[in-house]
Amino acid sequence: MLLAAGVESGLNRPFVSGSDSSQYASIGASLAHGGGYRDPVGLWPNSPATDRVPAWPIILSFGMRLAPNAPDEVVSRLTNIFCLALVGVFMGALCRKLGVRPLLCLLAGLYVSLSPILAYFALDGLSEISFILLVTAGLFLLFASRRFWYLGALLIGMGPLIRPNFVIVPVLFIALVVLLPAMRRRTVFSSGVLIRATLALILSMVPTIAWLLRNYTVTGRFPLLTTFYGEAYYGSNNDVTANDLEYWGGWTFPDAIPNETPKKVLAQHLPNDVALNDYYIHKGNQWVETHRAALPRLLLGKAVRSFALIPWDNSTSWRQWSALSSRMVLLLLVLVTIPFWWHAMNRYYLVFLLALGISHIVTTILIDGQVRYSFCFFELFALPCAAFGVDRWLQGRQAAAFARSCNSQPQTNPTHDSSAASG
Repeated sequence: MLLAAGVESGLNRPFVSGSDSSQYASIGASLAHGGGYRDPVGLWPNSPATDRVPAWPIILSFGMRLAPNAPDEVVSRLTNIFCLALVGVFMGALCRKLGVRPLLCLLAGLYVSLSPILAYFALDGLSEISFILLVTAGLFLLFASRRFWYLGALLIGMGPLIRPNFVIVPVLFIALVVLLPAMRRRTVFSSGVLIRATLALILSMVPTIAWLLRNYTVTGRFPLLTTFYGEAYYGSNNDVTANDLEYWGGWTFPDAIPNETPKKVLAQHLPNDVALNDYYIHKGNQWVETHRAALPRLLLGKAVRSFALIPWDNSTSWRQWSALSSRMVLLLLVLVTIPFWWHAMNRYYLVFLLALGISHIVTTILIDGQVRYSFCFFELFALPCAAFGVDRWLQGRQAAAFARSCNSQPQTNPTHDSSAASG
């Protein structure tokens, strides 16, 4: 079904020039063809790229090596389709490890793999699918057995190399486990568990540290995870996103900000991505300091755009409404089943969700509000809670039906039974 959707939308349809998808594909092609981690169509084509984190371009490079003559757009979309199918498998497996019955695990996996929102991101060549795949697979391994803690931690540690804001989630998780009284009572702090947990935490930081060291060797700046932060920060804190309803609380290209110097012109006067990043951070800070009265309105827009169940596109196509409906179904299930999963769900998974939510709120405040981030980096990971809640609701109905059937059976006479037995 995913392949059919890809063929219908056009697998070789070109990406928008300068978009996330085109940059990922360009860097992946450079890796696949031995050119190193560079963006040949970027502003500094001969310099090591530091604006895009590496996990998704590396995954793309494997597909491009397998099909060297295929267009980059086709490889990107097919790789994403394959990853999205795997996401459904691991989501179902994760639900099973959290105590959900097999049929609901199957439905949860199908919901993910056939989600209109995720299918759109997959066919647009975006990195969200690979992030969900790595983190979901890592969570499955962590809940499967202590033997797989290290591999699971390593996979989860790849998350910041797709979504940099995820870098604080493992640290937040450990802090919440230690600080929350309810978690302290549930956690057995034996020496063996502490050693394993500490090693797993260290291992989860290895991919990020390795990338920071790589960036330090090519830029001399530490710590530097990505030089795209400045563009994201300024592009979401400016007059356009504060005052224009179409972009309210969202993000716009800095080139679209009135009186802003075009990016290509800046590249002629700045030496590299690091200098451009510093420039945009300075511009963003300058706007925040001089427009404090507009900040409440801007923050409200970020919250509305991120969490409100409304379509932001002027189009009313069936695709848009199907995507909105699928999101509404998930959130409704999560909310309605709260009484069934709140007290019985695995507490460590709930703490992970809390850490994920804190990270997402910080991102929304500092950068921008987008359904793209809310659904993929928080709401989707609440799906096991909904599946668990439905499972416990069904379990309660079955128990009630069994109790009614027992009560409806005719009662035997104990005296008659004893005399019959003695006879």
